[in-house]
Amino acid sequence: MSQQGRLLTVELCRTWADDVVENQPLITTNEDGTKTVITYRINEKGQKIKVTQIVKEIIVKESVNKEVAKRKQWAKFGEEKNAAPGPDYRTTQVGEEVHLRLGTAWKTAEKEAEEKKAEESMLSANTRAITCRYCKGQHFSSKCPFKDSLASLEPDPMDESSKAGAAALASPSAPGKYVPRHLRNGGISASGESSRERDDSSTLKIANLNEMVDEDMLRNQLLYPFGPLVRVNVVRNRETGRSRGLAFAQFASESSAQRALDALDGKGFHSLILQVGWSKPKKPQQQ
Repeated sequence: MSQQGRLLTVELCRTWADDVVENQPLITTNEDGTKTVITYRINEKGQKIKVTQIVKEIIVKESVNKEVAKRKQWAKFGEEKNAAPGPDYRTTQVGEEVHLRLGTAWKTAEKEAEEKKAEESMLSANTRAITCRYCKGQHFSSKCPFKDSLASLEPDPMDESSKAGAAALASPSAPGKYVPRHLRNGGISASGESSRERDDSSTLKIANLNEMVDEDMLRNQLLYPFGPLVRVNVVRNRETGRSRGLAFAQFASESSAQRALDALDGKGFHSLILQVGWSKPKKPQQQ
């Protein structure tokens, strides 16, 4: 190797050593407790610049709950054994994030929430007010088409009082009093049968229903092939609202109801055997 090559190697080694020494910061401690840190760096123009920084260390003490401090001293175990203090976000996940919204309109928001809750309660009260106590339909109990059929299942004391009043009006011991047309002769028409019986001529009583079956399931899954339906009602418990396993279905014609009776009586539907019959027994035909 030539002498020029040896000089170049020595120069490169000297420059590398100088860079290492110069890149290390020079730290000195002052009398007032601060520290002076001196470093050198090269700017964009290739000039060496001396940087002097005075650092003051401040210790901040934070008071926490005693129980929290004890939990922080617990030793980690498992895969987190010998890990640094504090949660590791690679293995720890926050269970629930709570968002705090600060503002001055919280009273207004609370008032609006109370008003909305009051409106919902009023709507629910109105809905319950027009619920039939016999078949739970959206009509008054006095206008229920299945009132007579369900009277044996759930007797109504008001019905007895109304019958007594009708008998008093129709009795001959009260002359000069007006008797409504529908209460004359016990509500029986000239043909010998009441209007309620004529309405129930195409009504079927479906018993032994599954509790999960509702009106829509009866219409769309069970009764639709036999003809048009006038109404379908599932009898429900007044307190719990659950089905009592009984329903009434009124068809547009008696022939449609007869076809449904012949096809569905004894048929399985949602794991139960149906018991289908007329809502009122049919009178035997006179020959």
